[in-house]
Amino acid sequence: MTPGISRWRHAANGAALLAILAVASVVLHTTPGRELQHSAFIVPATLTEPASGRNIRATVHSVAIAEAVTAGNGWAGSTPGVWVVVELSVEAVVDDEGGVLGTAVLRVGDTAFSASTRPGTGTLATSGLATGIPLTGPLMFELPADVVSATAAQHATLEIARSGDPRVDSLLVMPVDLAALDVQPSIDVDFPKWGAR
Repeated sequence: MTPGISRWRHAANGAALLAILAVASVVLHTTPGRELQHSAFIVPATLTEPASGRNIRATVHSVAIAEAVTAGNGWAGSTPGVWVVVELSVEAVVDDEGGVLGTAVLRVGDTAFSASTRPGTGTLATSGLATGIPLTGPLMFELPADVVSATAAQHATLEIARSGDPRVDSLLVMPVDLAALDVQPSIDVDFPKWGAR
């Protein structure tokens, strides 16, 4: 083999190796990390507008804050804090096998508050979902009173998902300015019912 061809092959091999290393570096630095690979698919939602995910559709009709709540099933609840009451319509989209509202969370800063099951059948937190038939009713979140007036309350979010573990699934997320809402002495909410509001 002549020295010119040997040098040429050596240079070509070196260039190919550099190209492979460059591609590997790009792939390494642009591949999403494990947390991102397993995160939920965020679907932005706004008040009174329907938001749809893979197997869930929801419309938030109203958000209110009260010191006490009376539910349509006769349940009455007071709290040392306050109740954040969300009126919404929710349904399954694809199938309703085992269909429940798996995630109903109000997030304020770094703290997540799950919808209360204390009202029993008076809340959507314990209700099943049907495909294509909205169920309309309340979700109730029990929060310490100082949380709704904190700075973080201006940027609270309501998170709704069909699954209790919404990783790699749709998560409907609606911003809520809790600090802008007046605290009412009490609220009466209707019993959950089938059909849109």
